[in-house]
Amino acid sequence: MNYQHHFHAGNHADVLKHLVLLQLIGLMQQKPGGFLVLDTHAGAGSYDLDAAEARRSDEASGGVGRLRAAVEQDGAVVPELIRQYLVRVAEFGRRTYPGSPLLAASSLRAQDRFLGVEMVSKVARELERNLSTLPYTEGGLGARRRMTRCDDGLRGLKADLPPIERRGLILIDPPYEQTSEREDITLALEAGLQRFSTGVFVLWYPIKQREFLDRWLRRIARLTTKPVLTIENSIVRDELGNRLTGSGLLVINPPWQFESLMQPTLTYLNQALREDEAAPATVRWLNPPA
Repeated sequence: MNYQHHFHAGNHADVLKHLVLLQLIGLMQQKPGGFLVLDTHAGAGSYDLDAAEARRSDEASGGVGRLRAAVEQDGAVVPELIRQYLVRVAEFGRRTYPGSPLLAASSLRAQDRFLGVEMVSKVARELERNLSTLPYTEGGLGARRRMTRCDDGLRGLKADLPPIERRGLILIDPPYEQTSEREDITLALEAGLQRFSTGVFVLWYPIKQREFLDRWLRRIARLTTKPVLTIENSIVRDELGNRLTGSGLLVINPPWQFESLMQPTLTYLNQALREDEAAPATVRWLNPPA
């Protein structure tokens, strides 16, 4: 997969990831205490859908664009989370797609904190600029609590955990470019869980090579006794080969009611974005709650 996220901004994987992110933030904000959102592979945070990179594959048209069209047609039957997501995205402009950092930082409260880690120095500087342009709203996250760092994001699972707030949401969204990356992620997650066992960890992954993928996800689930689930959406039917058929997120320590709240959203999303009626959408517990 291409690490330069502007090639894929607003595609079906972004839509699923950002719906999950907004739902988790909303649930964590049901408690008054602040928390950290740590984005380990933050990217630039904002993407011009009219740029040459985005137009080359035009993946946004099959993601956020197709979802907008479905919502405009369906009216009242649309899940509230999808409505909120599209309103939030529209705040950045019709032809700009916000990445996870801007969506998260613009959703957080004054007592929360955001840290985006990006290993490419040029992109890290773009991220810092984009976060600095977010307008301040009363009760929202102040500029000093929107932080960035140029670093290997997986190191943050040691360096930045446990957070001073004692609560945290850790988003891990790697490019999956290197053959060793899954092993690196597993070891980093193990270290992160040892340091911060009560954190909410969210790992994005592409759906391909299903048998190998499932073995890896089960291995990660064995790192903890905490609840672990996967939420997946495919746009074409599953297969055993190397073709990308969809994406998923593995969530460790999901807040109470996350599964039940996400299920109608996932069902609607699958029906809106799929290119094949056999394309699956599932929520599976790898470690069920006690």
